[in-house]
Amino acid sequence: MKDIFRVKDFFHMNASGNSMGKHSDSQAQSYAEASGRSSAARSVKAQVYAAGKRSEGSTPAGARTEEHAVRGGYPTVAPADTPINNMGENFGSGESIEAVELVMSESGKLKIQMVQRPGHDQVCVIDWINFTVLEDTWFKTAREVMVSNDEIIMEASRHLEKIFGFGITAKRDTGMNFYKESWILGDDMGFVCFGGQRATMLITLTGQGCVNAITGWQKRLFDFLTNTAVRPSISRIDLAHDDIEGKYLSVDWAESQWAKGGYTARAGGRAPSIECVGNWHRPTGAGRTLYIGTRTSGKFCRFYEKGKKEGDASSLWCRVEVEFKSSDRIIPLDILVAPSGYFAGAYPCFAEFAHHPTLQRLELKQKTAQLVVDAAVNVTRHQFGKYLRVFRSLYGDKEALDLVCNKDENAWPKRLKALTATAQTGPEPIHKTMTIPVVPSFINFIKAVPSYGLNGTNCHA
Repeated sequence: MKDIFRVKDFFHMNASGNSMGKHSDSQAQSYAEASGRSSAARSVKAQVYAAGKRSEGSTPAGARTEEHAVRGGYPTVAPADTPINNMGENFGSGESIEAVELVMSESGKLKIQMVQRPGHDQVCVIDWINFTVLEDTWFKTAREVMVSNDEIIMEASRHLEKIFGFGITAKRDTGMNFYKESWILGDDMGFVCFGGQRATMLITLTGQGCVNAITGWQKRLFDFLTNTAVRPSISRIDLAHDDIEGKYLSVDWAESQWAKGGYTARAGGRAPSIECVGNWHRPTGAGRTLYIGTRTSGKFCRFYEKGKKEGDASSLWCRVEVEFKSSDRIIPLDILVAPSGYFAGAYPCFAEFAHHPTLQRLELKQKTAQLVVDAAVNVTRHQFGKYLRVFRSLYGDKEALDLVCNKDENAWPKRLKALTATAQTGPEPIHKTMTIPVVPSFINFIKAVPSYGLNGTNCHA
């Protein structure tokens, strides 16, 4: 906010030749309320960030080159002589400090600082992430005037496509997560929420989005949040570990660990709440689930029989997911490139997983596809097999299939859609199809900006 006041003072100095002096409390409060939410304020900030925008045939210092754009569009972290994480990138030591550290947040609230424990390079995968950035992020990347929400959404779509392989594709009818507007990311890969929340934008990548994003998205997102985004924050991230064959992980093992204090940070501490869902005493093959903690807390864990959930009653596949939220803890950005250490440090009993690698996204998708397709065939045979046999005898193979098939050639079962979805499926992103009206010339009222800007030379950090 101090930087915004400095810009305002500069404009007054240009107009009158001298500084306006100190703002009164009422003036400061009025401008604080107006900044970041009005079209006028956006125009001012956009003009400042537009300084140094690359003209045709020139590439100013600090601007991204086309080569960088091909590789993700964001600078990378210099390699260090440290162990390789589960993305094959050199990053950090991954060294354990303590189980928990307490720190004071900017708001003065005491929060938990997440720390790592050493473990296998591929102990877990990222299964969900929510992160926020200020709308100023897109002024910084666009380096041009943006006044309407549509312009900001288009700029966000362009960069999200570079990171994940898919951009924003459609607008939803209603807002969500207390934001006024919401948009669909890719082929139902997540959501983008914008409007009404202190000039922030919330981006959600669901489990389907994490699986189908182009390889290396974790590193590209880390680079973007670290080097480009304005005031980035991860508000939620889910980490998952799978035991396909059920050799060491089961919901029964998870329940027994609770009785032994395996989810308690220190000896004699209070154990988190536990909830068993499903038929535990006489399993029916539908699958059982165990919850550790509460959904409203900053750390929540669930164990469930994933193979049975996908339709295979005899499967031993068990999955554990840990959901971290920023309500009572600080989620560090490096969890994107080194998640295994944070997963291993979530609970004392998770030391069991430290030496068990988990399947990565493509293997998980293939395994899930096998179970889902087999289950779909069994359901069809059980519910409609007799009818299909009769129709086959009456009409023959081709005519019988033509009779029972959906007439819509694009129709696809919802349960099978996730198996065929990729970064390339779905509609084109809006930044490639949507047009924005030309901004009138009188809006471009700023002719010069200070060389020092808001965040360094020509406003670029």
